Amino acid sequence: MSSTSADLTGSRSSYQAVFALDVITAAIALVFLGLATKPTFQRLIERRLSVADRSHATPLKTSLGTYLFLYPGLICFFLAYVFYFVQDVLKTAGSGIQYHGDLELGGRRPSGTNGNEHSIAVLSYATSLASILFTTLINGGVWIYSNHVTSNSTGISEPGWKSIIWNTFIMLAILCSGIVAWGLGISGINDTVSWSERVHNDEATKIVFVVYRCIVIAASISVSVEVIRRYALVRNNSGKNSRDRPHLARFATVVVPLIWLRNIFIIYDIVLIFVDTSGWSTNSILATLFLLIIFGQFANLTILGMILYGAWQTGKTVNIFSSDA
Repeated sequence: MSSTSADLTGSRSSYQAVFALDVITAAIALVFLGLATKPTFQRLIERRLSVADRSHATPLKTSLGTYLFLYPGLICFFLAYVFYFVQDVLKTAGSGIQYHGDLELGGRRPSGTNGNEHSIAVLSYATSLASILFTTLINGGVWIYSNHVTSNSTGISEPGWKSIIWNTFIMLAILCSGIVAWGLGISGINDTVSWSERVHNDEATKIVFVVYRCIVIAASISVSVEVIRRYALVRNNSGKNSRDRPHLARFATVVVPLIWLRNIFIIYDIVLIFVDTSGWSTNSILATLFLLIIFGQFANLTILGMILYGAWQTGKTVNIFSSDA
């Protein structure tokens, strides 16, 4: 194999499976993006976050607020996995994949001596930035959707000022800590040092990145608790025939457990930063690889899908067009 020629077919089947998972994830994200495009731009043109309704004491919330978080979140998620699968291919050039090397962030394999180190490094930083933005936006999407459904179902205006201030704060905390970690990493970048290598080897970047991941865990717990509280409010203050009640029940039942389970794997990923996995058995490495990759990717896809479905349902319930999509 030449020093610059990629050879995905010559890599191990486990690595090819990771590539396939990244492609599938990007493809599903693109489908979600396509489904969200028309309603997002329809609502942006209308520019109506709420509409008056005689049967409600407060204006009904439209799905625009949800789409304002969901649509850019989908773009970031899609780009992150496009960058991932391009890196998957580029890593197979030169001496190929270090199958027994220390695992990178997310349980991914490091590459060996490679003619594409610069491209891999640039893509790794682009992936990390897209992931930071996505994490901030998905947290906001879960929060705003649950509050808007509560408002429409109960007639109690949500989110209140305390919720707005607190959730704005935690979203800014996620974004700022992530950007600071990313900035520290990129400030010391050279042509061949990837984001994952920088986190592993630079103490300042490592510390701030761990702080960022801990903030993500705390913020996601906070927003999941808010979803539970909002569902309890809807259950106690709306009729059994409320059109929104089953949607929020479904959302809380699916999304909250996924967020908590995802946090467990985020903690595991943090631990891996401090552990040398190069001496682990093949089975342990493969288990780590697929647990982190499969669960992380499809947990996020499911959460995105639930937010998208919820926004679509809100669009049907709160019709601001003569023919709502």
